[in-house]
Amino acid sequence: MFKKILTVMTGVILAVSLAACADSAEDYSEYKKEMSNFFESVNTLNEEMNALNPDDAEAVSKLFEYLDQVEEQFKYFSEIEVPSQYKVTESLADEAYDYMKEANEYFRQSFSENSYNEYTLEAAMECYSRANKRMQYVIDIIHGKLPEDENISFE
Repeated sequence: MFKKILTVMTGVILAVSLAACADSAEDYSEYKKEMSNFFESVNTLNEEMNALNPDDAEAVSKLFEYLDQVEEQFKYFSEIEVPSQYKVTESLADEAYDYMKEANEYFRQSFSENSYNEYTLEAAMECYSRANKRMQYVIDIIHGKLPEDENISFE
């Protein structure tokens, strides 16, 4: 009887484990696909922003349009369902989105009403940098590397 129970329990545990692995592989595949879409979109927007001609009269309004799109992509990034093995990246994505929202607000303040404010531009660039740094941390973690930064500690 004990042998029979042990055999059934082993079979149940094996079935649950295999199902969890399949779900995990499926989750990871979907996560990887969504992350690739995000990275491609952000890269394309970055290229388009860098291609703007600063002498163009519409450059600032075009920049704002691109920044709105980048913010939307970072929102998408923060809402992607994260597989359990990468849960640590969830808070990084949320922080990245928060910093990108803040950067966008500061960029707008920097160029509001056809004036220029170097202090809010500096704040915008800092927030933009922080958002991108957190995105890089997520990339590192997904690739199995620990992010290297003097402000990060692993305990």
